[in-house]
Amino acid sequence: EYLNPNGRGRAVLTSFVLGMMGGMTLLMPFVVSGAFAFWLYFLLLIIFHVSEYLLTAAFRPDVLSFDNFLLNHSVAYQVAVLFCWVEYWIEYTILLFYPAFCPSCKQWSLVSSLGLCISVLGLLVRMLGMATAAANFSHTIEEEHRREHQLVTHGIYSVLRHPAYFGFFWWSVGTQMLLMNPVSWVLYTVTTFSFFRERIPYEEALLRGFFPDDYPDYRARTWIGIPLLGGCIPTEAA
Repeated sequence: EYLNPNGRGRAVLTSFVLGMMGGMTLLMPFVVSGAFAFWLYFLLLIIFHVSEYLLTAAFRPDVLSFDNFLLNHSVAYQVAVLFCWVEYWIEYTILLFYPAFCPSCKQWSLVSSLGLCISVLGLLVRMLGMATAAANFSHTIEEEHRREHQLVTHGIYSVLRHPAYFGFFWWSVGTQMLLMNPVSWVLYTVTTFSFFRERIPYEEALLRGFFPDDYPDYRARTWIGIPLLGGCIPTEAA
């Protein structure tokens, strides 16, 4: 139950730990009030990982496992998360002792508010995309056409053809604006853009093979919503 990736024990334990961390995060602003942005970010991070698992459990129980928390998404993802934590606390500590260096760099600002709005929007769009796709959604690219797999074109998919990718991109970029992390903001923007620049053309080529009569027209009337990315994907790649 605890060693098996599909074991309920591991999922329950992970959910319990994340829930406890979420509860503690709600109390931390009273302990370290100056780092309110970080505690808000950390709560959003927990919500992201829990929602990934819960939505998979609701719509794709056939593939449900610990991996659907996305806590072990990739080494690159884990390094990026740790890096943004380190950057935030190094900058926070420096400004704590040398506030004159940049007195507003870690204080709540318009940039923080904008980052919060962008990250929440991205998170909600990703959740909505997963729920709308339902059994057609998968955390991994499916290279073989399942008989029950359908092309989803209604709801949010009538506007965005990759709402989960749109949501993840803006969620990740928005969190670094919320934290006022300049280095991580550049890192997250470049790495997520590069990731989707490789992933989306490959996935769209597969979808065109799965739905040759419907996908080209569907692609033509929808958009990706990630800046500059549409122009990087040749039409024939879809």
